[in-house]
Amino acid sequence: MTVAATRRKRQQLPKFWRPKISTAQVLDARIVHNDLVNRLATGTATAGDLWDWMETGFTYTQMMRMLAEDGEQFTDEAMAALALQLESYEPICARLRRTGRVGLSGPELQIAKNAAEVMDVLIGMDRHGIAERAAHWSMEQMARIQKGMR
Repeated sequence: MTVAATRRKRQQLPKFWRPKISTAQVLDARIVHNDLVNRLATGTATAGDLWDWMETGFTYTQMMRMLAEDGEQFTDEAMAALALQLESYEPICARLRRTGRVGLSGPELQIAKNAAEVMDVLIGMDRHGIAERAAHWSMEQMARIQKGMR
């Protein structure tokens, strides 16, 4: 069975049979997205780190949307934190194209830190395979964006 066939079969499982990510994966995800923000803050980030940070934002925003569809309630502040991060992507990409600079301005860094706090909570809320499905969705979004950057 191919990876795609396995993924389709997993997505066809009844909602309550879809596995949530493990405790170790939750910890790894928290470390990764906070490490990406730290790299962007210290100026040590590469273009690959920037793309990973953006993909992470797409993943968590999609997770929030899917969890809300599943009945979870979120504060306006939490939703705004992720929305502001998504809004920051276009000017950050424009600056990267224009200057080749990978990094965040002061306000962009604060937005990233606020979003990371929300992400730390969201990842622990995974259920019904939402995190995995959100990650696949965000990978597709990033492939489109990177294709447009070429």
